[in-house]
Amino acid sequence: MNYIKTIQIDAPIDKVFTFCASPDGFEKHFPYSIKWIHTEENWDLGSIIEFKFHYLSIWLYWKAEITQYQQNKYFVDVSHSNFPYKYFRHSHLFKSQGEQTIYTDKIEFSLGLGNFIDKVVGIPVLQSTFNQRHINLKNYFNTI
Repeated sequence: MNYIKTIQIDAPIDKVFTFCASPDGFEKHFPYSIKWIHTEENWDLGSIIEFKFHYLSIWLYWKAEITQYQQNKYFVDVSHSNFPYKYFRHSHLFKSQGEQTIYTDKIEFSLGLGNFIDKVVGIPVLQSTFNQRHINLKNYFNTI
């Protein structure tokens, strides 16, 4: 199943990319509380991102690896957690538009319980999560 969300951010591509490809930036726009287990100062090809996040009153474990990376264009992380998603591939796509950035999240996922469950459970969870992430991104760049 796929989920795609795009926004326009009032900041140049290099600033948006650097922010999104860092633990500090991730924590600022991720909509849930985080406890880092392992991360690196800046993310690039091969980086491992490991944390717990607080969702619906429980802490969930997440581990991902950046499997593709091109500075100021895109990076892709793939989950190694297997829960709650059996498969989760997240592409972060950046496109310059003058002094603004078009940012797209593309998620390929499966909960492992069939397309119907992906549609009625997975898509609404991703919509809620990424709506808030994009609000947080816009708010961050509107205040700096």
